[in-house]
Amino acid sequence: MLFFKKKEKDVPTNEKKAAKAMPRTKKVQFMPMKTAELTELLNSDMYELTKLEPVNYYADKSSYLQCTFFFQEDYSEIYFVVELYDNDFLRSSTPYYKADYELMKKTVIKFGQRI
Repeated sequence: MLFFKKKEKDVPTNEKKAAKAMPRTKKVQFMPMKTAELTELLNSDMYELTKLEPVNYYADKSSYLQCTFFFQEDYSEIYFVVELYDNDFLRSSTPYYKADYELMKKTVIKFGQRI
């Protein structure tokens, strides 16, 4: 008789719950790197996100990091997550992080977007 392990359900963190409740999102793409390395960088300094190199999603769809910002319309509360996509399939992701307005502004300005 075979017994299979039950998959443990992904228990959402408080940050993830709050992020999913936000009314607006903005997505930007970066050059790929391992999410474990990126998580270490973000845990040490959140502004490491601004040092990542942007990628043109339409030119290079094979592998990229996608950063999704979840925010209130007045930017009073901002969360983000970075996910690694390979051929448009989600492979791994970082935890959800709470960010500030300056971090989001400095990140999206690299893509020519002003907030």
